[in-house]
Amino acid sequence: MALTIQRRDRFSFGYPKIVYSGTQRGIAKGSMTVRTCAAIKQAKRVRPLLYGGRWSKYKYGEAWQIDYITFPESCRGKHYVLTMVEATTGWLETYPVPHATACNTLLGLEKQVLWRHGTPERIESDNGTHFKNSLINTWAREHSIEWVYHIPYHAPAAGKVERYNGLLKTTLKALGRGSFKNWEQHLAKAT
Repeated sequence: MALTIQRRDRFSFGYPKIVYSGTQRGIAKGSMTVRTCAAIKQAKRVRPLLYGGRWSKYKYGEAWQIDYITFPESCRGKHYVLTMVEATTGWLETYPVPHATACNTLLGLEKQVLWRHGTPERIESDNGTHFKNSLINTWAREHSIEWVYHIPYHAPAAGKVERYNGLLKTTLKALGRGSFKNWEQHLAKAT
């Protein structure tokens, strides 16, 4: 039985047409399988989704932007906060750490993102040494995550996470009555 795949006209939405030189039953079964596979791939990768009035390529939890922000040292010895923003909805997750390292980045991602929201397809970050190293690259490859680095010294490239960093600092300062005193205790309330 011979198999050929042809492109259809403009009304078929890009699905291929299967032509068998065999029985009629084989034609119907083969074309249905290929159409189903093509539809799944298109729905996952090509068609943008409408979230909050804007079109997005990803579904909830598939794309995240991450960054570190610095605060005065807390009573528990924490000095940095790993901020993780979901790209389609703007959901904010935070993870306070004593040092901005690759190990702390992976711990924060696993505890706050992977365990709560599932494995993302894409993570965007700046070019800091805590994001751009072999440990992060190996971990991302093992989890099949595409890690994208922003343009250096260009904050608008990481627009959503930078905006949330500013909002988080403003909120923590307001909760601390004009200072960042006890910022770690107010972090859960601010997010």
